[in-house]
Amino acid sequence: MRIDALNFDWSSLPFAPLRLSAAILAALMAGVAQADDAVKFDSSFMQSFGGTDAGPNLDLNAIANSGSLGPGTYPVLIRLNQSFFDRRDMTFTQDEKTGEVRACLSAAFLTELGVKLDAFQVPGETLPECIDLAALVDGAAVSFDANHLALDISVPQIALRRDAAGYVAPQEWDNGINAAMLNYQFSAAQTQSDARGSGTQYNLYSNGGFNLGDWRFRTSSSFRQDEEGKQDWQRSNTYAQRDVTAMKGTLTVGESFTPGDVFDSIPFRGVQLASDMGMLPDSMQGYAPIIRGIAETQAKVEVRQNGYSLYTTYVAPGAFEIDDLNAASGSGDLEIVITEADGRERRFTQPYATLGNMLREKTWRYSMTVGEYNAVDGGQRPSFAQASLAYGLPFDLTLYGGLLGANFYNAGLVGMGKSLGSLGAVSMDVTAAKTEVPQASGNPAGKQNGQSVSVRYGKAFETGTSVRFAGYRYSTEGYRDFDEAVRLLEPDSYYNLSRRSKVEASINQALGSAGSFYLNMSQQNYWGSSRQDKQMQLGFSSQYKGVTYGAYASKTLTDNFGQNNQVVLTVSMPIGQTRSTATYAVTRNTDGSLDQRAGLSGRDGEMTYNVNANRSDNAGNNGSALVGYRAPFAQLGAGVSVGSGYRQTSVSAAGSVLAHGDGVEFGQSLGETVALVEVKDTPNVGVLNAPGTLTSKKGYALVPYVMPYRKNRVALDTSELDSQVDIEDGVTNVVPRRGAVVKATFAASRSEKVVATVRLADGGLPPFGTSVLDAKGLSVGVVGQAGQVLMAVGEGTRFSMKWGEKDAQRCTFELDISKTEPVDGYRVMAATCAAP
Repeated sequence: MRIDALNFDWSSLPFAPLRLSAAILAALMAGVAQADDAVKFDSSFMQSFGGTDAGPNLDLNAIANSGSLGPGTYPVLIRLNQSFFDRRDMTFTQDEKTGEVRACLSAAFLTELGVKLDAFQVPGETLPECIDLAALVDGAAVSFDANHLALDISVPQIALRRDAAGYVAPQEWDNGINAAMLNYQFSAAQTQSDARGSGTQYNLYSNGGFNLGDWRFRTSSSFRQDEEGKQDWQRSNTYAQRDVTAMKGTLTVGESFTPGDVFDSIPFRGVQLASDMGMLPDSMQGYAPIIRGIAETQAKVEVRQNGYSLYTTYVAPGAFEIDDLNAASGSGDLEIVITEADGRERRFTQPYATLGNMLREKTWRYSMTVGEYNAVDGGQRPSFAQASLAYGLPFDLTLYGGLLGANFYNAGLVGMGKSLGSLGAVSMDVTAAKTEVPQASGNPAGKQNGQSVSVRYGKAFETGTSVRFAGYRYSTEGYRDFDEAVRLLEPDSYYNLSRRSKVEASINQALGSAGSFYLNMSQQNYWGSSRQDKQMQLGFSSQYKGVTYGAYASKTLTDNFGQNNQVVLTVSMPIGQTRSTATYAVTRNTDGSLDQRAGLSGRDGEMTYNVNANRSDNAGNNGSALVGYRAPFAQLGAGVSVGSGYRQTSVSAAGSVLAHGDGVEFGQSLGETVALVEVKDTPNVGVLNAPGTLTSKKGYALVPYVMPYRKNRVALDTSELDSQVDIEDGVTNVVPRRGAVVKATFAASRSEKVVATVRLADGGLPPFGTSVLDAKGLSVGVVGQAGQVLMAVGEGTRFSMKWGEKDAQRCTFELDISKTEPVDGYRVMAATCAAP
């Protein structure tokens, strides 16, 4: 706990006179710190603190000079245009003409800030060692707060490079420490059914690996067991990866997925070199869709892509949203499987893509992959090679293309994207493909040639309408994408179909205080077949005087899953002053039957709960209860669902384990890039970046999500610290590479807090404002009223005071804190200060 005269809660001190003197001292310090000019104190208004009629007993030099610094090097916080930039040592020099002490801003430092020095430098002249930024750049300003050691620099945006905002030079990217980590998500359910008997199902998802030097090793796998005891284990990707900084990309060796920015994403086993746009300034972040749906009971929701299971969770009855999905690629079809507690199953597909093929001028995006097709079912694994390239041209144009080849398949793509300004963005590409069709596929053997044309559009309108993605693709009868061509290698009539056309759109509309509206739709047709895949989701929500109401409608039609229609109306309202919400919903199904649900949900601290009662025309009456608890080491959950002819209980746990050189840490699920907080041997210290997280006995805690290639501010929560713990600086910054485990280290020490009443050898009082120094010459307190001092006492027992240059104006005293027990965290003592 740092003692700060300006921020300390003086009301916590046990004595009223001490609180009064401390308040006066803090007011004086604050007032002087904000003064622009040198200040001389008129001490005549103050009472004589133990002085004589000649004047009060004061030593205010330290207070008067607290608002400025002398020349030297100091650790300071640097802010650029009110945004955090860095925390580093800065040199302060004194101007020979004005005598002002100010920060020395070198040309290298200003260039790092992003200032366009070349635009302001006079040709032929050399910039000084310490640049006067305000004089050089019109509108720039530099100010320094000595009390908080904060340097504020203001620079007009026109004088800054475009890449200055948030960008960090590669020299600062940190590989982090060697560590091993594991994320896990486990769920189990036991069902007793009159129709199906009893059974237990398990789902376990894990992803993790270890970091060693520049390399990151990762693997993802899943294990599932159904109620009949059938087990299925999948490993979706296992790879080693490292940054290739010079090429602003990453090298991946093993099992992974190709980028989906040009061709559809393909699971592969091999080698890939691809751009990492996060390394670039102002980069576009990845996108994954929000999956919405309605559960009629306590249901299991599973998300699959390319045959691989990506995500499974249990949801309460009613509307649900999955907004934390990490999709395996940037485009493709997601299959969502909703399994109700009574065994009924509904499926739908959600196509998604981003208009992420637009690039800034002179920016490259590339990928090169060589390997074999990594089929989920262990089927055909043909070798292939793929390359793609995109480049940002002037006039808001982006040119992109790619080649994909195998011994039975060749395809080439070329396209262009264009920003239309206020009208949005559009892209168009043409793909030509040639496929060697084997006789075994049921089609005549030989070559099939075809073309496919795609148009995409995206726009956010001022009316609040956002077209996240709208696209149309038309393919000729002989066109096959690579996934279809691979499936043709085995006889399967389902995959003999070729896509003819596909249209998809995702539209969101903000209605201000009236609420919001969204529409997702897709339709796909096939050559030589009447089959159509259709899907539509429509939703509306609003709020009035704390009551939330909404409507949801969905329509799905495919040959495999049949037709499924739903219309749902919901109303939710808070219960009194509690954190509980009551909900009522009515659902109309395809066959005209009605389902009704009433529920109560809420939160109490780290505990969440959800209780529901359902009435169904088809399934009868049922009810469910779910409870969740956010523990420091994991997210835990349990539930029960009872209905006509069945009973189901479930448990779940999700969390992480991280092993490093000094031990093993447990926590909430980790993201791709992690920070390990170290406050050595200091337990129970909070971390503002991870609410509810406290350091372990050894002083470690996990910050589960940090941004790669950017400065991340990691701050401790010192509000609940033991009064004996001192943390010199509770804020630091880390700049991790993608996938790194970076260590954020904080220095902590322990000291006793002492309220000492000090008198001089002759019985008088030391001057008000006199600094108290320890054996190393560091200030540990300031004399207040009646000689009282609030001190932070470490190992030393000897202290000194000095309020002038004469020998009679200095003295020393000793404190033995072992002789006094603390009261409310403070030791109250008395001492006599005698001549040394």
